[in-house]
Amino acid sequence: MVTSACPASRPNGVDLLDVEVFAESRDGDMFRRLRDEAPLFWNPGPGDENGFWSLTRYADIEAVAKDPDSFCNGEGTQIASRRAEGSGPRQIHNMDEPDHGPMRRLLTSTFSPRAVERLTERVEQVTTKLLDEALELGEFDFVKVVSSRLPLLVFAPLLGVPTEDADLLLRWTNESSSEDPEYSAGPETAAKAREELFAYYTDLTAQRRACPRDDVVSTLVQAEVNGAPLTQEWLNPYYMVLTVAGNETTRNLLSGSVNILSQRDLWPALRSGDHALLRSGIEEMVRWVSPVVHMRRTATTDVELHGQTVKAGEKVVLWFASANRDERVFAEPEEFRLDRKPNRHLGFGAGPHFCLGAHLARMETRVFYEQVLARDIHIELLGEPDRLQSNWFRGIKHLPVRVTQGRR
Repeated sequence: MVTSACPASRPNGVDLLDVEVFAESRDGDMFRRLRDEAPLFWNPGPGDENGFWSLTRYADIEAVAKDPDSFCNGEGTQIASRRAEGSGPRQIHNMDEPDHGPMRRLLTSTFSPRAVERLTERVEQVTTKLLDEALELGEFDFVKVVSSRLPLLVFAPLLGVPTEDADLLLRWTNESSSEDPEYSAGPETAAKAREELFAYYTDLTAQRRACPRDDVVSTLVQAEVNGAPLTQEWLNPYYMVLTVAGNETTRNLLSGSVNILSQRDLWPALRSGDHALLRSGIEEMVRWVSPVVHMRRTATTDVELHGQTVKAGEKVVLWFASANRDERVFAEPEEFRLDRKPNRHLGFGAGPHFCLGAHLARMETRVFYEQVLARDIHIELLGEPDRLQSNWFRGIKHLPVRVTQGRR
């Protein structure tokens, strides 16, 4: 194990485990230094764990994400040596071939562009309801009222979960995927959330085995892999990753984009009536926010990168948030450009683990902004965002806003 692989090139003061850097939005400067000075960077590990390598340049991250033979997911995708689903069967993020492809393909058609567009009416109905509530409240926490609820009220019925239980999914997501003190008291919080989530879906699975419906749980219950149905121990981690991914990305994308549009006074540009601007703008929102800050891989063989050797078994972390600000790919990356083209961001990852729900997240975001613009709704910030203390998800916990309607 390399314990002092590149001490001479280590930029002073850089610690990628310092969540305060991310909560205070200081990571942009840190990543710029790493891209320039140490594109392959060794960071000490959490607690008594071994350290990890970090890649911060776009080209390196894209290449590794597309090379599952040399860099696997099966040893975990979090920096710490743990899996959110526990020690049982792996969820699809933590799978490699030959298991990953067949398990992913079970729901490929469910999240295809054509299938997602068929959900547009549902998203429109949910968005209308939430915006009506927002206008009635006037001043409120955008995360609590809108961005945390929109994806769940859409995704819960798609999963097969009654909408009245959507708040349960939100709580389990927060507690199982975040170490922020507002949501977690430590590892025991995640373990309890996992236990509750698995118990809930075990009951729902039994219901769908007895009486299948047109939902994701029914699809998985009736599916076969290698000629055999999925057992409950394999279904539970699948349900977990769907629950977390089904709301985390869109929630953070909506909150982060409303924040930057308001901070930089870009609402007038969106109101110009140029529909193409909204579509390109959504891609810029994904690049800018980078809802998933990083994912980890593990080297399966010795690999030479930037003049150094990454040894088999060592952790390699792909910092997507850094790739999306890489000056080697994006002109003036610190500028938020609604009309940025091309925009080859890695906000949804790359390679075989590209985000399965990317089309749904884009559509939900598009419908939200279409309704805001069509209804002449104005969103004004009333304070600074309270950001998630995390180097894994780019989240906002609270965003105070005022919402009004009509020309001003």
